Amino acid sequence: MERSVVKVMIVEDAQDYQDLLVLTLSLEPYVKVAYTASSGEEALDAFDRISPELVLLDFKLPGIDGLETARRMKKKQPDVKIALVTAYPEEALARSAEEVNVEEVIPKSHFSLARVQKLLGWDS
Repeated sequence: MERSVVKVMIVEDAQDYQDLLVLTLSLEPYVKVAYTASSGEEALDAFDRISPELVLLDFKLPGIDGLETARRMKKKQPDVKIALVTAYPEEALARSAEEVNVEEVIPKSHFSLARVQKLLGWDS
Protein backbone atom coordinates (compact mmCIF):
# COMPACT_ATOMS: atom_id res chain seq x y z
CA MET A 1 0.00 0.00 0.00
CA GLU A 2 1.32 3.43 -0.99
CA ARG A 3 1.55 5.85 1.93
CA SER A 4 1.68 9.59 1.86
CA VAL A 5 3.11 11.79 4.59
CA VAL A 6 0.59 12.58 7.33
CA LYS A 7 0.70 15.99 9.01
CA VAL A 8 0.31 15.77 12.78
CA MET A 9 -0.48 18.44 15.33
CA ILE A 10 0.52 17.79 18.94
CA VAL A 11 -1.31 19.67 21.68
CA GLU A 12 0.35 19.03 25.05
CA ASP A 13 1.12 21.48 27.85
CA ALA A 14 3.86 19.39 29.53
CA GLN A 15 7.00 20.24 27.53
CA ASP A 16 8.81 16.99 28.42
CA TYR A 17 5.90 14.87 27.21
CA GLN A 18 5.46 17.04 24.12
CA ASP A 19 9.15 16.43 23.32
CA LEU A 20 8.66 12.68 23.84
CA LEU A 21 5.73 12.63 21.41
CA VAL A 22 7.74 14.53 18.79
CA LEU A 23 10.70 12.17 19.23
CA THR A 24 8.51 9.07 19.00
CA LEU A 25 6.77 10.30 15.86
CA SER A 26 10.11 11.19 14.25
CA LEU A 27 10.79 7.44 14.02
CA GLU A 28 8.03 7.11 11.40
CA PRO A 29 9.15 8.46 8.01
CA TYR A 30 5.56 9.00 6.83
CA VAL A 31 4.64 11.22 9.77
CA LYS A 32 5.52 14.90 9.90
CA VAL A 33 4.94 16.87 13.09
CA ALA A 34 3.60 20.03 11.47
CA TYR A 35 2.82 21.98 14.64
CA THR A 36 3.06 21.75 18.41
CA ALA A 37 0.90 23.74 20.81
CA SER A 38 0.66 23.92 24.58
CA SER A 39 -2.98 25.03 24.85
CA GLY A 40 -6.30 24.46 23.14
CA GLU A 41 -6.51 28.12 22.17
CA GLU A 42 -3.09 28.04 20.51
CA ALA A 43 -4.00 24.85 18.63
CA LEU A 44 -7.32 26.25 17.43
CA ASP A 45 -5.64 29.46 16.24
CA ALA A 46 -3.28 27.41 14.04
CA PHE A 47 -5.68 24.61 13.05
CA ASP A 48 -6.99 26.03 9.77
CA ARG A 49 -3.54 27.14 8.65
CA ILE A 50 -1.87 23.79 9.46
CA SER A 51 -4.79 21.56 8.39
CA PRO A 52 -3.45 18.42 10.10
CA GLU A 53 -4.72 14.95 9.29
CA LEU A 54 -4.08 13.76 12.85
CA VAL A 55 -4.18 15.61 16.17
CA LEU A 56 -2.69 14.15 19.35
CA LEU A 57 -4.49 16.12 22.02
CA ASP A 58 -3.97 16.18 25.77
CA PHE A 59 -7.23 16.09 27.74
CA LYS A 60 -6.23 18.42 30.55
CA LEU A 61 -5.00 21.68 29.09
CA PRO A 62 -4.89 25.23 30.43
CA GLY A 63 -7.93 27.20 29.26
CA ILE A 64 -10.02 25.21 26.80
CA ASP A 65 -9.76 21.49 27.65
CA GLY A 66 -9.03 18.74 25.16
CA LEU A 67 -12.66 17.68 24.66
CA GLU A 68 -13.81 21.19 23.78
CA THR A 69 -10.76 21.66 21.54
CA ALA A 70 -11.61 18.37 19.78
CA ARG A 71 -15.25 19.40 19.40
CA ARG A 72 -14.24 22.68 17.72
CA MET A 73 -11.68 20.98 15.46
CA LYS A 74 -14.20 18.35 14.32
CA LYS A 75 -16.72 21.09 13.57
CA LYS A 76 -14.16 22.81 11.30
CA GLN A 77 -12.75 19.63 9.73
CA PRO A 78 -14.94 16.55 10.38
CA ASP A 79 -12.49 14.11 8.79
CA VAL A 80 -9.52 15.02 11.01
CA LYS A 81 -8.45 12.09 13.20
CA ILE A 82 -8.09 13.01 16.86
CA ALA A 83 -6.63 10.93 19.66
CA LEU A 84 -6.91 12.14 23.24
CA VAL A 85 -3.62 11.39 24.96
CA THR A 86 -4.23 11.49 28.68
CA ALA A 87 -3.05 10.57 32.15
CA TYR A 88 -6.66 9.75 33.06
CA PRO A 89 -7.97 6.18 32.79
CA GLU A 90 -9.15 5.42 29.26
CA GLU A 91 -12.57 4.32 30.50
CA ALA A 92 -13.14 7.64 32.30
CA LEU A 93 -13.05 9.57 29.01
CA ALA A 94 -14.39 7.02 26.53
CA ARG A 95 -18.01 8.21 26.61
CA SER A 96 -17.13 11.92 26.39
CA ALA A 97 -14.63 11.24 23.63
CA GLU A 98 -17.25 9.31 21.68
CA GLU A 99 -19.67 12.24 21.97
CA VAL A 100 -17.20 14.57 20.22
CA ASN A 101 -16.18 11.90 17.65
CA VAL A 102 -12.63 11.40 18.91
CA GLU A 103 -11.19 8.29 17.26
CA GLU A 104 -9.22 7.02 20.25
CA VAL A 105 -8.29 7.67 23.86
CA ILE A 106 -4.67 6.73 24.52
CA PRO A 107 -3.36 6.64 28.09
CA LYS A 108 -0.01 8.43 28.25
CA SER A 109 1.52 5.32 29.79
CA HIS A 110 0.48 3.28 26.71
CA PHE A 111 1.38 5.73 23.95
CA SER A 112 3.41 4.14 21.18
CA LEU A 113 4.22 4.55 17.53
CA ALA A 114 2.34 1.30 16.90
CA ARG A 115 -0.87 2.86 18.30
CA VAL A 116 -0.47 5.85 15.99
CA GLN A 117 0.15 3.56 13.01
CA LYS A 118 -2.98 1.57 13.89
CA LEU A 119 -5.01 4.78 14.24
CA LEU A 120 -3.84 5.76 10.73
CA GLY A 121 -4.79 2.33 9.37
CA TRP A 122 -1.16 1.29 8.84
CA ASP A 123 -1.21 -1.73 11.15
CA SER A 124 -1.11 -4.27 8.33
